[in-house]
Amino acid sequence: MQKKLIGIDIGGTTIKMALFDATGTMLDKWQIPTNTEANGVSIPDEMVASIKKRLADKKQDSGELLGIGIGVPGPVDDLVVKRAVNLGWSDFPLKQLMEKRLNIPVVLLNDANAAALGELWQGSADQLRDIVFVTLGTGVGGGIIVDGKILNGRHASGGEIGHIPVQSEETRLCGCGNTNCLECYGSAKGMLKTMNQLAGEEVVSNTKEIFALIAQGDSRAQEALTITIDYLARAIAGILNTLDPEELVMGGGVSEAGEAFLTPLKTALDQYTFPQISGHIQLRKAALGNDAGVYGAAYQVLNAIEVVNV
Repeated sequence: MQKKLIGIDIGGTTIKMALFDATGTMLDKWQIPTNTEANGVSIPDEMVASIKKRLADKKQDSGELLGIGIGVPGPVDDLVVKRAVNLGWSDFPLKQLMEKRLNIPVVLLNDANAAALGELWQGSADQLRDIVFVTLGTGVGGGIIVDGKILNGRHASGGEIGHIPVQSEETRLCGCGNTNCLECYGSAKGMLKTMNQLAGEEVVSNTKEIFALIAQGDSRAQEALTITIDYLARAIAGILNTLDPEELVMGGGVSEAGEAFLTPLKTALDQYTFPQISGHIQLRKAALGNDAGVYGAAYQVLNAIEVVNV
């Protein structure tokens, strides 16, 4: 009997779910709306109902499930979701609630960490065990994997790459409450702010417009990109110098610019990394897109029960 896994990625508007076999082949994928009413109290019941219905519709035996992995937008430990602001959760016993209703093992992890594990498991052509994953969207997220295991940290805050403090002549307030975190300057939002400051007015509303201007030879857009990349490269170089991983993976909306973004980032990283690392950085764009989270959540089940050894 082929054992199966379910990976779940809880987002602010949708909850993505997928069924996998133990080799990482996706067998089915579906989603439901995220019901955040009453501080998300009904989310576990709605996920359980959806899973039961989907398995029944597809004539899948729940007895074949090794477990369920759930990626959550916030810090988690082995038992509870410490905080998920967008869902209204605080010290929420998600694991216990799901296991009681389904009688199936459940593991929890942060959503960015789940995406990192997904890229490790199925995003790379090589079988790797050490990667740094950075996602650049509205903010800057990340996941650090060492020896095949996600680094969650003592306070469930491992991989918070976006909150590395940076030096700047100006002051920008971060959503976390601190000032001048990396995501204030290195995110899509940060790049837009830099571009509009250079222009002295609001000339762009998304990073696609910045890269389009760069392609047309716009000097201010090029300067905005150079400034953004310098902040990112200094911070990421510190991580690479500390961990010396096998691969650096860039995801999120900004990475969709492809080589227009990755090439200058690689050049800057080579400038700031330790000489033994410089020139040897394996850098790639994330391959799994929005599916990375469900892949990684499922893979965490395998990690938790040590079924595979990759």
